[in-house]
Amino acid sequence: MMKSNGWHLIGFGIIAKAATAFLCMYATCWSAAASECPQAKEISQSAGKMIVAGFFGSTVSDTGFQQILADLDSGTIGGVLILGRNIGSRQGLEQMMTAIAKCKCSQTPFIAIDEEGGAIERLGTSPGEKAAPSAFDVAQGSLATAHDVYSNMADKLSALHFNVNLGPVVDLNRNPHNPVIGKLGRSYGTRVDTVVTFATAFIEEHRKRNILTVLKHFPGHGSSTTDSHDGIADVTSTWSPEELEPFKRLIDRGLADVIMVGHLTNSSKWGGVATQSRSNAISQILRRDLGFDGVVMTDDLAMKAVSDGAGSTIGAASDAIKAGADMLLVGRLGDDDQTADVGAQVNRSITSKVCTGEIDIDALRRSENRILKLRRHWTLPPLK
Repeated sequence: MMKSNGWHLIGFGIIAKAATAFLCMYATCWSAAASECPQAKEISQSAGKMIVAGFFGSTVSDTGFQQILADLDSGTIGGVLILGRNIGSRQGLEQMMTAIAKCKCSQTPFIAIDEEGGAIERLGTSPGEKAAPSAFDVAQGSLATAHDVYSNMADKLSALHFNVNLGPVVDLNRNPHNPVIGKLGRSYGTRVDTVVTFATAFIEEHRKRNILTVLKHFPGHGSSTTDSHDGIADVTSTWSPEELEPFKRLIDRGLADVIMVGHLTNSSKWGGVATQSRSNAISQILRRDLGFDGVVMTDDLAMKAVSDGAGSTIGAASDAIKAGADMLLVGRLGDDDQTADVGAQVNRSITSKVCTGEIDIDALRRSENRILKLRRHWTLPPLK
């Protein structure tokens, strides 16, 4: 999703620090980074609040799950992403979710899942749950039916201790042949009113269960002709300013808990989004033009759009912060790497780059404050 920048460091002493930062991507050299940067521990805790990491495994005894639980306990990450690969038996899922919800974390972790309905439904029927219809199908029915659908969805998530749903999709269906939005029925429709009306039902029902929702994919993925899972989606010739309108209306109505930015590029409007540090999609369009000062989350930095750009999920995380993102969604480090401690490696990289000045510490502080503000307005139910 992003293009890595060089250190741009001058002088022997600074170069030495850069070398240390590079080495400290590995756990064995973390103590060296701490000695070079007295604030390393504090910075690491701030960075941890920004990271929502995935793992490999579907039971509490799996190494990947034990690793993610340890990272939550230590504050290395602030949340966990549950994907289809993590969902096996109902019992296994319930045990993992209970362990996460009862972690020794200083703050309740974000426990996130993609549960839109239709083609994008991680739970589906595999753990014995009823599948939900797609956004497109929901919008063909009544608003009352939509509330019923999303009430059931939110109940299902709440029962399993999920507190973040990565939806609703508020992209306009500008291209029905779009391989990742239109063809999968993930958009409510072509009209702004339709999208806003049914997205509101989604949000309201989740809020009743204290589940945060995430509007996606800013600044608008509905007109793309390619799938950003397979590479960067260039919407320069297809995107329209109207695609901002659902985001604007939901922001103005106080219904935007978190906004997810897509792996999209538009050379004439914003450059990249969170994939290029020179992008103005977040800083100008979302923050200034639309007036949103809440939490901005990246789409999964493990998607191929990242490797086509930065060539490194870890490098992409740093560039996302430079572009203005507050929360980093990182499902894995590589397609074939099922053993890496995703959260720890991303955290170490960010911490070392803050220590060397490559990442502005004020950017971390701004993101941390936005996340803390979100938490203050987020009332969690007691654990049953």
